[in-house]
Amino acid sequence: MDKSGNLNKKSGNKTGMRNTRAAPKKGAQVLGDIIGSCLTPLCRKQGFASSDILRHWKQIVGPQFADCTEPERIRWPRRTEGEGFRPGTLVLHCEGAQSVFLQHEQATIIQRVNAYFGYPAVDRIQILQRPMRAKPDRHPDPLRPLTRSETVALDMQLEGVKDDKMAEALRRLGHAVLVKS
Repeated sequence: MDKSGNLNKKSGNKTGMRNTRAAPKKGAQVLGDIIGSCLTPLCRKQGFASSDILRHWKQIVGPQFADCTEPERIRWPRRTEGEGFRPGTLVLHCEGAQSVFLQHEQATIIQRVNAYFGYPAVDRIQILQRPMRAKPDRHPDPLRPLTRSETVALDMQLEGVKDDKMAEALRRLGHAVLVKS
């Protein structure tokens, strides 16, 4: 507000303070970044500081255990007053037969999880033998072959492309677009 009691024209509010809210980002955003911040409170209830361990589980444990294990929570021990930090227990779901192999690799997984966190967050693993939730198939259905007229039309559009790798990439893209439309 200025001396006469009118609104400050720059900010449009009565306090005369500028609006500090950031303008929304324009363009595409990574969905994981948007949803990750929404999932963080839910993950904290399960003992995870954030949803990052769930998102990066495959990189943490490697391909051998990524598809047959899933972290459920980290169970932290109760602390009394004056007691320092104590590592927690990582509770994992694992499919039946793989649990034997997982038991033999517990020390390696503990090291990998602690390396991910950057401090000794976990000192034990509790394995629960349960079936895994069905994960969506990541391989799309194969594309149907192009008709002769579609192939000719696509080749005509790619005539001016001199780079072979670029032409092949554009051919695959064109194939997918023509089949889907």
